Amino acid sequence: MKMILRVEGASPEELERGLAAARAVFEAADVAPWAAAVAHHAREGWDAGGFVDELEPTPEQHAAAAVLDDARAAAIEACCAGWSVPLPAADLSISPPRS
Repeated sequence: MKMILRVEGASPEELERGLAAARAVFEAADVAPWAAAVAHHAREGWDAGGFVDELEPTPEQHAAAAVLDDARAAAIEACCAGWSVPLPAADLSISPPRS
């Protein structure tokens, strides 16, 4: 599994600081990043599908997706700490674990 943080204008050190913050969120919640990404995808699919009851993620998936939201926010906040400009476009992506 690989996490990539993309923040326009960030230095490698700032990006690593952001990734460390994201890892801390996942560890504190005891949720694997890939499991959170899969749950987030399920929640996004439910949203795109018009919130159809049959597609609604389980409570566990909702919780795991929320951890990804929190990890993304923590990563961006840590990466951009001290910046005086508005936060740029940013994203945290997670690739699947290798088999």
